[in-house]
Amino acid sequence: MFVSTTLLTLVAVTGTQDSKQDSKIETLTNLVQELRNEVAELKNTNYDAWLNNQRADEVRSLVHDVLADADTRSSLLGDGALAGYDKGAFLTSADGNWKLKINGQLQTRWLYNDAGEQTSQHGFEQRRTKLKFSGHVFDPSWQYKITTTWGRGGGSNTEDAYIQKKFDDGSWFKFGQFKQNFLRENIVSSSKQLTVERSMINNAFTYGWSQGIEFGWKNDDIKLLAQYTDGPHRSNTAALGATTNAWVLRGELRFGEASMKDFDYLTSKAGAKRGLLLGVSYENYDTDDTAFEYGNAAGKKNSGWTVDATWRGDGWNVFAYIVDTTAKDGATEQDSSGWLIQGGFLINDNTEVFAQYLEGEVNGENMDVDVFRVGFNYWPVSGSNNVKWTTDIGWAGKTLSEGGGSGISSAYWVSSGNGWRADNTGEDGQMLIRTQLQLLF
Repeated sequence: MFVSTTLLTLVAVTGTQDSKQDSKIETLTNLVQELRNEVAELKNTNYDAWLNNQRADEVRSLVHDVLADADTRSSLLGDGALAGYDKGAFLTSADGNWKLKINGQLQTRWLYNDAGEQTSQHGFEQRRTKLKFSGHVFDPSWQYKITTTWGRGGGSNTEDAYIQKKFDDGSWFKFGQFKQNFLRENIVSSSKQLTVERSMINNAFTYGWSQGIEFGWKNDDIKLLAQYTDGPHRSNTAALGATTNAWVLRGELRFGEASMKDFDYLTSKAGAKRGLLLGVSYENYDTDDTAFEYGNAAGKKNSGWTVDATWRGDGWNVFAYIVDTTAKDGATEQDSSGWLIQGGFLINDNTEVFAQYLEGEVNGENMDVDVFRVGFNYWPVSGSNNVKWTTDIGWAGKTLSEGGGSGISSAYWVSSGNGWRADNTGEDGQMLIRTQLQLLF
């Protein structure tokens, strides 16, 4: 009985102890699970916070980069910089103090030349390929222009490369390389001529581009300028070479309703205002070095003058000029002269017909020229010179000479640029057909 009671007591005690142990284990297990859940929650919370912080840092960095890029672009373009097209592609600051303008010119041409007993010739050429940069810096009074060209035979060349300062009283000075203002036919752009190409008179007497300085003044009715340069056709030369002192002086006087700018063209325009522009120029150069060719002579000194008149109105134009020069080489002199008259008339808003006649003379030499020319201009878009098709046909009645005569005479009527060829001795009656498509941008 005692044993049974004892055993029952031990079992009861052990059961009680086992029950308490199980309870403790269950409690501990529950506690561990709670701790695990809290740790997991804490980890998730910390990860999200870390992720949010990382995202915030990334967004902040991205915004910073975008703003920095915007600042860089702003510094390059200026606040509110403008770009577009207005007679050329342009980029300008909002205040107008900085400007870059880009223009281009393409003239593609086909020629046919029949020169007496010589074999007739024909073919295509890229007569002019130009890219022009112009504009101003600091303010609109500080101007610049750079024009580069690509020749028919390849290679590039510089025409304009100058700095110009304009003043409020209508005056200016220009320093660099620029076109010399002697012949008006040459002053007018090659893109705004009446015929396909400038005349043989221009070929012999133009000054072309040179390096130097120009002073000028103008108002609505009068323009005056003086140019001191290295001389005719002396572009892209070094300073320490052949020394030439050359002056060109020119004055222009306007009458009528047409403005000075209206005379930039030698073609007709529908609705154009009527006006007359008279011009007179004087040239003089001398060199102590080797003589060079100008005005149908190879001399060391030269002086000359020209008078021109341009008359235009609604759908028509007339242009004429005369030029005379005297060259010297020691005691030897050579006079040469020429004159030209031309006119155009619009038969409709898109098409103009024209005619031209010229004569040139080298005194004392059998080197005279006379040419009659007719042709037409066609503009696909009326009133726009951006695309123009020009075709003309010319006849030279007298023998065309090239190069030397007696003394210092040296005829310079013909060139590959205008399409005329030197005739063989005793031949005359040369014919030239030219057609050209022009594009400006």
